[in-house]
Amino acid sequence: MKFFAFLSVLSAATLIQAGTFHSIKKGATNIIPDAYIIEYEDDVQHESHSSLLSTRSIAHDVRKRFDIFHGAAVDIKSGHSGEQIAEIPGVKNVWHVTVHNVPKVVKATKDVKDPEAVSPHHMTGVDVAHKQYKLTGKGIKIGVIDTGIDYKHPAFASAGEEEGCFGRHGKDCRVAHGWDFVGDSYNGYNQPKPDGDPMDCYGHGTHVAGIIGANALNIASKKLKPPQPFVGVAPEVTLGAYRVYGCEGGASDDVILAAMEMAFNDGMDVINMSLGGGTDGHEGAWMVADAGLGDSTSSVASFENIYGFYYSFSYAGKIHPYAPSEGFGNKPILLPGKSTLMPLLLENDTLADGCDGTLYQNSTGKVVLLLGDASNCDFKSRAAYAKKAGAVGILIQSVPSAITQIGGDFKFPIGSIENKAGLDMIQAYKNNSKTKFSWGKDPDNFLVQGGGAPSAYSSLGMDGDLRSKPDISAPGGNILSTYPLAKGGYTLMSGTSMATPYLAGVQALYMQSKKAKVPGRAVRQILKNTATISKSAGSKTLASAAKQGAGLVHILNAIRSTT
Repeated sequence: MKFFAFLSVLSAATLIQAGTFHSIKKGATNIIPDAYIIEYEDDVQHESHSSLLSTRSIAHDVRKRFDIFHGAAVDIKSGHSGEQIAEIPGVKNVWHVTVHNVPKVVKATKDVKDPEAVSPHHMTGVDVAHKQYKLTGKGIKIGVIDTGIDYKHPAFASAGEEEGCFGRHGKDCRVAHGWDFVGDSYNGYNQPKPDGDPMDCYGHGTHVAGIIGANALNIASKKLKPPQPFVGVAPEVTLGAYRVYGCEGGASDDVILAAMEMAFNDGMDVINMSLGGGTDGHEGAWMVADAGLGDSTSSVASFENIYGFYYSFSYAGKIHPYAPSEGFGNKPILLPGKSTLMPLLLENDTLADGCDGTLYQNSTGKVVLLLGDASNCDFKSRAAYAKKAGAVGILIQSVPSAITQIGGDFKFPIGSIENKAGLDMIQAYKNNSKTKFSWGKDPDNFLVQGGGAPSAYSSLGMDGDLRSKPDISAPGGNILSTYPLAKGGYTLMSGTSMATPYLAGVQALYMQSKKAKVPGRAVRQILKNTATISKSAGSKTLASAAKQGAGLVHILNAIRSTT
């Protein structure tokens, strides 16, 4: 009787202590088969983790062991499911190991003429924080969990040096900490080959690090000078480069978690993770990815820079900026000077999206103007229609307002223009259909339609407790920053990937101003309380809090605040 009583008690305890398996909806394509992250109850010793599985005949290999996070990542060899693992006494949570791609960004041209125009610092008070308050982020450490950093870039050089360095290789290096967790050939699904050199061969991490802390104001080498001098948000921070991506592909959860632990152990005050996805694609538009939900974390939306740097053309006496398609190599579209416009207008006088091939009749030798709605067909199909009809190029009127990048590997000339430019051109065409184009060869600065407002591509959503995300916004559109020297050294990019490091830099300035290591929750709260609310692009009404969070971060408001 005592034996059976013991079994009953054990069974009851098992039911009470059963862990939670966090499943992912069917159809997810980023799951590593039979790979799980297991969190154990606090009273389970680290050395007992594997034995909990082995004693239940669950064959497994350990992918990663963790210290701060009380758990491990494993590959299950015996076919047991996540639900079965969660039923083991002592197991608290079980997750699939998933792979996160490098975030998509919009890449622009590489020349800039006016540093004040290109820099977004005047939008956030960072320029005044540099000049008046002498805030540079000195003494603050920021970890960058990304594709690595080209630490040899002169924009990361210490004072008096012409080339940057890595802390494991030399003294007084600005990139003082870091590790390569994966190796060049890692793609998220194959075996990582870690080493001690977090050199970036992709580019994303170097761009992110430059937004945080580049100093490209006085680079001596003519070969390595930027198109125009610029400075990051916190140009004297100490950086940590934690490489979790190879030269292409994605990064798995367990690798990212290991990088977070190392960054914490290295004493990083701020950890920047510009990783793929704001809202969780498998859970829908209203569920934010877990990384943005911690009490000490900030989920960041993007604002468009007021200025952008674009190629341009002249039509009917007006100069219009445009962005050439990625498939055209981001090079200027130099079409014949005699080319004229042909807007694809429907019977109701509205612009067509170009998905009906019969509308391209009579477009021989002309530049076709289309609506940038991508819901009915892709741009490759439209390019094929236009080319077959004899058109020489396509201009896409952006929806809703600002210039958007057009992807694809097609070589047909396609450019994206602002919404307002399309409306102006249609009216000019109606006045004189024989008006000809004039195409510029060099890029220049332009006031951006939608500049100073939330970016169209920024994510929004809620967490499981219905707290609205993002928390706050930062500049993320048309941001000039560093790029690997092997890839040109500098480039302009747009994306929430650019807004997140901007906020990380602002947090460093705030911490420096207080001369203390302020807790992440407190920093988030003060920056939210002192942000500036913005209107929607082209509107007189305020943008939704669901889109901009508390508003655009403003460092001066934060450091001057007394509450």
